[in-house]
This record gives sequence, C-alpha cells and structure tokens, in this order.
Amino acid sequence: MEERLPFLRSSALFRGMTDGEILRVLECLHAREQRFDQDQIVWDVSGKSVWALVAQGGLIIQQEDLRGNRSILGDFGPGDFLGGNAMGAMAGTLSFFILVRAGTVLILMDSESAMNPCGDSCGGNGGCRAHLLFLRNAAEGLARREMLLLYKIEYLSKRTTREKLLSYLSIQSALQGTRRVHVPCTRQELADFLAVDRSAMCTELTRMQNDGLLRYERKRFELLGD
Repeated sequence: MEERLPFLRSSALFRGMTDGEILRVLECLHAREQRFDQDQIVWDVSGKSVWALVAQGGLIIQQEDLRGNRSILGDFGPGDFLGGNAMGAMAGTLSFFILVRAGTVLILMDSESAMNPCGDSCGGNGGCRAHLLFLRNAAEGLARREMLLLYKIEYLSKRTTREKLLSYLSIQSALQGTRRVHVPCTRQELADFLAVDRSAMCTELTRMQNDGLLRYERKRFELLGD
C-alpha cells in the first residue's frame, strides 16, 4: 500500500495520521486492492462484511424493484467509502447492489477488524491511537454521507423534472464551490438518481438551455443568471 500513500494522506478517512500509522491501520484491517476493468455488479451489499474506499474511478449503489425499475441511491468517487454491514442492514428484503465502473480501484477492509480497536496488535506504540483516529474519521464520513441522503430527499421532493434538475445542480454548485459543475454520472444514471424518465430529462435540459438557465456539454454544466 506504500504506493498509495499520497492518495491516502489526502483522504478524509486517514486525516491526522502519519504515514506509519496509515500503513499499520491498513495492515490491521487486512486491506487489499481490487481492480475492475469493466462495469460490473460486484456484490449484494447485504451479503458482505467489508468496508470499501474508492481509490480511483467510482461506483453507484442501486436498487431494483420486481419490475426491473432502477433507483440510484448514491454515487461514490475517489476518497469516498462505504460499509457493507450498514448498507446491508438498510436493505432489508429489498435488492441493493453496487455497480462498479470500469477502471475503478477499491481498497477493501474487513469491517469486523475496523470496528474493534486493536491496541498494540496493529503495530505497537501509536497503533491504538491510529485506529481510534480511523474510527473517528469514518464516523464523520458517514455523517457527511447522511447529509447527501438528505439532499436527495430535497431533489425528490420537487414536483417537476426542471425543479429536480435545478435543485440537484444548485446543491452540486454549492458543494463544488463553482457555477461550473461536473456531474460524474451518465444521463441514464442521473435520471435514475432523480427518479425521472431519461428522454424527458434530456428534453428538459435542452429547454433549460434555450431559456438561459444553464449551459451544458456532456458531464459539465454551468448555471447561468442570478
């Protein structure tokens, strides 16, 4: 994992740790990399006991009903992480899956080891401190993810496709600190995320551009006006 240290240092999950502490915690959590060369559904979240940190690429959490209708619950990019146990508990009897995009690298960690501070077993002096820092950072990260779920409630509470798009892009603009917003998902994924029809959404985007509300090209959008 030493070659990943520049990325790991910048990850909120390892904030406040030295390089040595990062490596000790990863060893304690039996961390290993998994690469994906093509889009792939890799597991039913309720059946796995791992945490995953996205090192590059990205993934989405999706749910399908009995008719095959898809709903996207979350989009994860580099630096984001998710825990299988928590998602599995949320899933209940519904089918939740993770779709990993081509070119993605995940760092997988055993959740049971993560939830049990290891004292000196992960490297002697400083090991326990590092593990506690890891758990603190993980809790803060999960709290931020909960906020993103609240944002999704905000999107879905809007009645029209235009209102949903404006709400989504406005919040993304605030989060990214710019009116020029990068949206990581495809048009179909965005439609599934906002629970709208893809063709109707694309038509509405054209209308919004003609009305001077925004400009867009592929995955880049610019909000216009006041």
